[in-house]
Amino acid sequence: MPTSVEVVPPTSATDPDVPPGREPTITEAAARWAEQLERWAIPAEILAQAPVSPWQHDTAMFAVDDTLDRNAPDAEIARSVLPAAGGSVLDVGCGGGRAAMSLVPPAERVIGVDQRPAMLAQFTRSAAVFGGPSTTVEGRWPDVSIATPAADVVVCHHVAYNVADIEPFLLALTAHARLAVVLVLPPRHPLSAWNDAWRHFWGLERPTGPTADDLAEVLAGLGLDAERWEVPRPPLARATTDAALRVPSARRRLCLTEDRDGDLVAYLDAHEPQWSDTNVVFRWPGAAGDD
Repeated sequence: MPTSVEVVPPTSATDPDVPPGREPTITEAAARWAEQLERWAIPAEILAQAPVSPWQHDTAMFAVDDTLDRNAPDAEIARSVLPAAGGSVLDVGCGGGRAAMSLVPPAERVIGVDQRPAMLAQFTRSAAVFGGPSTTVEGRWPDVSIATPAADVVVCHHVAYNVADIEPFLLALTAHARLAVVLVLPPRHPLSAWNDAWRHFWGLERPTGPTADDLAEVLAGLGLDAERWEVPRPPLARATTDAALRVPSARRRLCLTEDRDGDLVAYLDAHEPQWSDTNVVFRWPGAAGDD
């Protein structure tokens, strides 16, 4: 989740990531999406005293471990459009590669894009374990899209709520998929699970949007014919339930210092954040040509 949100001008009509026949615009739906994300900015005085950035994640939270469910509905939705053999997957915002590795096989080549080198290193290690060749691209999507190969299927899990300038992001995903894009996110913004805690520790009212419904409106505004499912959330990496990480993770999220740990433990014991137990899956046709 970014600390600030910027609405940038529309992408140029000559942008290679704009699929043919689709004129890039800032639709009303996309403007509403950006405005809602902007409300998640943390007040400067709270950020200034935070020991660490609240926006970073421990790489262990994204590890490909024995919790990976290759038969999860979101994986099946992506696998159903992959070739029976020899296919490729581009994972944007890949983390350790849980989305991509759930598709190997039938996918035989995986490409990971992420801003953090530690995540890409984990992605490469995961691909080696699963036996498929891998490529990584470090940087922010869609800024690095020109340096990123196309793939049969593009997957993007739990990234969209971090993206204010959503239209060029989605168009670049579409332009890199030969067969389909599969995008996964919770029905509501995941940080809304911490809203009561922000009120408790800081007296701060946090927003609740945008939601998956808002993303559906953006996709429709772009003329992307997306199918939609709401499915059970698959298991998370084992580190997400590690008791040793419970307090440090919450402390980071809430911009608290270690001297508040006693209060934080008491609060968590009485008010554990309630996460969504479902995900929303969107799938729409890709627009990349054959290599």
